Amino acid sequence: MIDKESTTETTPEEVEESVSENQVTSENENGEKTWEEKYNDTYDALLRAKAEVENIKKRSEKEISNAYKFSTESIFLDLIPIFESLDIAVSQDTDSLNKENLVEGNKLLKNMFDSLLEKNSLEVINPINEKFDPNLHQAIKTIENNKKDDNTVDEVLQKGYKLVGRVIKPALVVVIKN
Repeated sequence: MIDKESTTETTPEEVEESVSENQVTSENENGEKTWEEKYNDTYDALLRAKAEVENIKKRSEKEISNAYKFSTESIFLDLIPIFESLDIAVSQDTDSLNKENLVEGNKLLKNMFDSLLEKNSLEVINPINEKFDPNLHQAIKTIENNKKDDNTVDEVLQKGYKLVGRVIKPALVVVIKN
């Protein structure tokens, strides 16, 4: 005869519970970690990874802050000799100065500034007799001149400047409008 207890059906939950109990006990017998231990290890690893991400974020923010603070250091190192030369020129006795020395000193300072601008990728915009370009030039006034073409820059009041190809100061110009 068939036993009544053996014919009763087992629910899936009961099977899963029975299997997981068997796994826990068999893993313990084999020296392996329990689910709780595995969970704790994984949680610990997660917390450590989270802390490492926070440390990397703080370190990166500090490096960016320092890069910003000291980004102008190289340009100031180039400006110091020019400033010192101007300081020496201003402190000279006016009685011992002659016009030729003054002009020569000014040319030397201009050359120092030119090399500084070139070294730092600053390009001068001097559009005399070029077509007016609103991306590079700012028209201050217009004049008539039948000897030149329309929309031609007749006079540059102030030069413009581009830094690494980007206009940081447009040239102030007088444009011909016939």
